[in-house]
Amino acid sequence: MTARRVASIPHAVKRAVVAHARREAPKECCGFLIGTGARVDLAVPMSNVDPRPHTGFQIDPSEHIAVRRVIRQVLPNAGIVGVYHSHPSGPAAPSPRDIAEAHYPDWIFLICGRAGRVVRAYRIRRGMATPVAIRWRPAERPRRKR
Repeated sequence: MTARRVASIPHAVKRAVVAHARREAPKECCGFLIGTGARVDLAVPMSNVDPRPHTGFQIDPSEHIAVRRVIRQVLPNAGIVGVYHSHPSGPAAPSPRDIAEAHYPDWIFLICGRAGRVVRAYRIRRGMATPVAIRWRPAERPRRKR
């Protein structure tokens, strides 16, 4: 599968990720990105159960399973397309640990760095992190029924 070089993400998702990162600081926050392909539509905050949450993240496996079940029921055409986390005092770039623990090569890895001042996206495959451009989308307005 060819890597998508541009991720389409709404401004609302960026605001939600940054707010989550600031609430959790100085610990790393984490959550899932929900959508289709390289299009993200939602950010779902998760619990960081890492024993060292100031320097790493681990999503609670039971929450991961629960999110997948809800998506199948509520948004059958969508899925988990990525993960986000923060580096509260570090750069918005994958750490060696992030790269070593990346097990989903088609996912978008969105990293919020420096207390929310920078948000960047990556694909991580075979031990290599590749930047992904982000196209920030405006909020979509609901369509009126006629």
